Amino acid sequence: MLGFLNRCPHCGAESSFVPEEMECDKALVLWCRHCGNFINQTLTLETIKRWWIRFEAGEEAIEPPIGKEDLKELSRIQERLGNSRRHENILERFEIHLKDFTDYYYAEGTIEDESKAKG
Repeated sequence: MLGFLNRCPHCGAESSFVPEEMECDKALVLWCRHCGNFINQTLTLETIKRWWIRFEAGEEAIEPPIGKEDLKELSRIQERLGNSRRHENILERFEIHLKDFTDYYYAEGTIEDESKAKG
């Protein structure tokens, strides 16, 4: 990836994010200062699991990016890989981390610079 995140993929505002370390597993998450939605850096399955608990308790307004059924399936896959005996030393500490860069816009300049170059 070249460049940087110019705009929030949710609200389209200029990039301005607040980093937060998740209490459950120390994953780093960025929150948009404009719309309050997350821009994840890395989320573990534990992050998502605890997020669902907070969301269902009404402590979080934003629904986790992974559905509960998908979370269960990913947890089963992580456990299955962690229990694999073929590569004991490698997969002993296996953990699935998620990154979502769908709809993110990366450029070396700003969006305005690229629009001027095209126009």
